[in-house]
Parts: sequence; structure tokens; C-alpha cells
Amino acid sequence: HTSTLDNRNGCNSVTKSGRNILGRLNIVAPTPNATDISVREVLAKLDGEFDAVTRGIEAGEFTLWLGSGISRRAPSLGKLIDRAMEFMRARAVDAPTAATFLPALRKALTLGGHDADALAHRFSTPYADWPEAKAITGVLWNKYSRLLDIRVAGTPSDYILWDAIDIRDAFSHPKPPAAQHLCIALLILEGAASTIASANWDGFIEAAVRQLSGQTDSVLQVVVDPEQLRDPPGRAQLLKFHGCIVHATADPGKYREYLTGSHTQIIEWPEDQRFAAMRALVVGAATNKKTLVLGLSIQDANLQNVFTKAKAVNAWPWPPAPAAAAHVFCEDEITDGQVDVLRVVYGDAYNDNIDDIHNGSHIRAWAEQVLLALVLRVVTDKLAKLMEIWLADAGKGPVGMDLVGPLQTLRDYVADLATVDPVDESRTPATDIGIRLWSRMLSMFRLGALPPSAETYQTLSPLNLPLLATDPNALSSGLGQLAVALALLQHGAGRWTISAPETDDVSSGCATARGNRPGAPARPLFIIKSAGEAIALQQSGAFANDNAVVIHADDTWHRMGASPRRVSDAPGRTGGAATIHVSVADLVGRSADASELHGAFAAEMIL
Repeated sequence: HTSTLDNRNGCNSVTKSGRNILGRLNIVAPTPNATDISVREVLAKLDGEFDAVTRGIEAGEFTLWLGSGISRRAPSLGKLIDRAMEFMRARAVDAPTAATFLPALRKALTLGGHDADALAHRFSTPYADWPEAKAITGVLWNKYSRLLDIRVAGTPSDYILWDAIDIRDAFSHPKPPAAQHLCIALLILEGAASTIASANWDGFIEAAVRQLSGQTDSVLQVVVDPEQLRDPPGRAQLLKFHGCIVHATADPGKYREYLTGSHTQIIEWPEDQRFAAMRALVVGAATNKKTLVLGLSIQDANLQNVFTKAKAVNAWPWPPAPAAAAHVFCEDEITDGQVDVLRVVYGDAYNDNIDDIHNGSHIRAWAEQVLLALVLRVVTDKLAKLMEIWLADAGKGPVGMDLVGPLQTLRDYVADLATVDPVDESRTPATDIGIRLWSRMLSMFRLGALPPSAETYQTLSPLNLPLLATDPNALSSGLGQLAVALALLQHGAGRWTISAPETDDVSSGCATARGNRPGAPARPLFIIKSAGEAIALQQSGAFANDNAVVIHADDTWHRMGASPRRVSDAPGRTGGAATIHVSVADLVGRSADASELHGAFAAEMIL
């Protein structure tokens, strides 16, 4: 075989035969870059070298620091630049405004790396038609704050942003939240994220929280100006330290001045009295909580100043073990500005531990994959904890040790489904489907009914993982038995196949179960808390086809005198079967160990 190298997204990927050759040459094949890495591969990192970081996030020890990379559904920076250039060009060739706008246009072209005089013959042509436009915009991409700082005589200092770009119009009619925003909202709802510091102006995080919480505004406290700090607190606080276009559009007289983007504004931010209260908050977050950086954040000089001040108050140690590293970046490569932060916060320890600090501070994956992996890890670990508590209370603690593995296998299977949609070019469609199916299952489990809204997320517990044992609602709602049921279903994957419901109707259950034998029928699967939910589902017509599989968390159905299962004909001969009722509590109670439990469950799950 010959080695094959395929250069994609700036990183070589190596075929199997190529790896063998590299191995013989004692050369280590490169790890997947931040674009190519899968959610499953990120989970392996979170379970492995970044386990301490993950446990810290689950415990609420981290602030999420957000940059523009997580908001690809916001207007493209390139399009904003193009809007500014066309605005200045049109006025530079119009006689009444030429004297005012021609200097601004010439300044922008110089910033864009081109000679304004050499391009004068283009001025009467729309900017989009210039052969040089793409190159100019590309250069300005990295000088955006300087572009915003171009001054037009007789206008406010933010004229390029507010009028030339018309930032309110550019951000009007926003798209729905993407996977990254939905996952941040899920971490908020599950108690893993209580502080989010964002340089982004958009309202995607707020929209995601409202969507998943059932249009509830009290979950998230959004802070743009000092007065909002005195609003009622939410489960989480979103610090929009560079302003908010949603607020600026709704009330420009109050919030326009907080939009921070120009070079001068960034330089002045550390001393500007308007931001004194916000600075205190973000310095406090950098001092007292660890930092997970998502989306090219912490590059501007004003934020590096924040971490310098935080170090002066209470420096972070290196090495951090057994605790998590204090600063973790989700990037393809750590940027120069982020390296500056590591040098500042670790001081003299940096030079003696450069490789260890960089390796321990860098998850080579973008925010989309990292956040999806974090959500899956948080939910699975919560289920495992609830299962452990319930089994211990039932006197079956050792059984749980053998059930955690199948839960993690199920988690990894779900991670493999989080793939990039070829049309949307993101994992957002897969995320939407996952949230919908999860919430359908939990709503049926808890209420015996479909969720009131397909977009609303069903939370396991608003408390983070270490506090989960203090949540009486979570402990008493049968979620430990639900975790056992999911583990048993996964362990028996060789006997049956579990897939999505065939329709949206309640009669299709939370999933579809099919025996792995020729001619086995597809049967709706329900996992429910108790007999009350079974009765509610029955009254809604869920079991009308008399072929459902109903897994009960408790044994109330059995104690009521109902048959655990009833089969109209031998399934192996005719395929006809009536509704099956299986009790997790009953099976656990009469099983001496996990092996006996698996066998008992399989015996009742006749598919």
C-alpha cells in the first residue's frame, strides 16, 4: 500500500495504510483538526485527558467565554464590511457628499491594503463588482475594529457601524439558534453553566434559552448596562460586555452607546466609567471561576487586561492537578492573543511548562462539537448518578457498576448521530432532532403525554451534578429507574433494535422496538414512571393497536394485579402479540446481580 495524504481544512488526514507507514517510520499521525473531529472523538477527550475539565464544568466551576466563532448564523463579517464599503463608495461619488466621504473611502482602501489612487477608476462602479473587492474585504476582516474607527466629519464616532453598516438592519430577522447556542442553553438548564461572558452582540443565546425553556424569560439574566444588575437573578447570568444589538435596536437611546467594536472603544473600555460595573463582573468571573473559551474569544486587549487584573487578585496555579486547568480554549490552534493570556495568568510557571500548559489548555475542536459532547456527558453522568442513588436505596448498589458502561455506550451511539447536515452545513438539524426525541421520551415518562411543545427541553434537574443528590424532585421522579431501563435496552442491543418513533402521534411511543429476528414487527416503546402515566397514555389512545411495549419504572402496575405481559399467540410462530408491561423495580428487586437482571429483562422483552 502507499500512503495517501489529503489536505483538508489545513490539516493532513492519513489513510489506514498511510498510518502503517508513518508508524514504521516512528512518525505520529496528526490528530483530527478542529473541523474534522467528530463529537464521539471529542467525548473520548472529555473522558480522557480533559476529564478533570469536564468534571469541573459539570460542577459549575467554569465561565463560558464566547466569541464570534459560535455565531456563524449572525451576519457574516465580510458582508458587514461590504455594506460599509458600498455605503462610503456611493457617497464618495455623489457631488453633495463627496468631500465628506471620499477621505473615509480612501482610508478604508488603505486599510484594505490597496492604493486608493490606483482604484479611483473603480469608484463609479458598485463595490461588489470590483475585481479587488474580495481581497480588500479579506484584509479588512482582520482590521474590522480599525474600519469601525474611520471617522466621517460631522457625524458621531460610531457612524460607520450605526449608519454605514446599518447594524440594526443587518441583524434584523435573525435565523433560529444553532447547535452551539442550543447546547449552551441546555447546560444552563441542567445547572452546569451559570455565568456566560459574551463579546457577541446577537441574541442567539437568549433565543435558545427562551425556546428550550418554553418561552420563559426568568431563566437568564441578561446584563448590558449597570441597571440590569439589579434585575431579578436567573439560573444564569449572560454578561454582554461589548453590548447587545437586540437591546440597542429596541432602545437605541439607552443601549447604543454600549455597542463596542472600534479600536478606540476597545482601548478605552478598561477605563470607561460606563463599563465599570461590567468590568467588576468579568474580572470577578476571571478571578473566581475557570474559563472555557468558545469561538475565538479573549483576543482583544481589553480582555487580556481583565485576566491581568484577575491574576493580581488571586493567581491560578500550574500545575492545577488534581483540579482542572483554569483556562481551556476550543480552537484549531491557540491564537497569539490567547497565548498572551496564558503567559500572563501563569507567570513564571509558563516558561518551565510551555508544552504542558498548551496541551492542557487546548481542546482541538470547535465549539459545536465540544458543546454537544459536553451536553451528552452531563446528561449521561446525571442519569448514572440518579441510577446509583436509586439502586443503593434499593439495596442493589453493586448492580449499578455494570450498568454505567451500557449507558455510556448509548451516549456514544447518540454522539455518532450528531453529524454535519450537508444542506445546513452544521450539526444543528441533528441537535434539533435529539432535543425533540429526548423531550418526547421524558414527557411521556413523567406525564404520560406528549410535551406541550416539540421545541421545549425536558430538564433532568436544574442543579449541577455534585448537587443532584439534594434535588428531591429528581430523586423521587423515577429517573434512576429510567436510567436502568435505558442501560438494559442498550445491553440487549443484540436481541433488538431501538429506533426513532415512526410517527409524531402519541401511539408511536418514545421509540420503536423491533426484535432482531426475521419478520419481527415494529412495536411502539414507552418508558413511563408509574401506572398513572400508563393509564393516561391508554386514555389518549396510545395503546390502541395492542402492540406496545411499556417499561414501568416502579411495580405499581404489577401490584394492581395487572399481568406483566400477555401474549395472544407465540410470537416466534405468528408474529401477533399484545401489549407488554415490564417493571424495572420488580426486575431489580428479584435479581441478585447485573447478569441475572439482564436475563430477566430479556425474558420479558419478547419482541
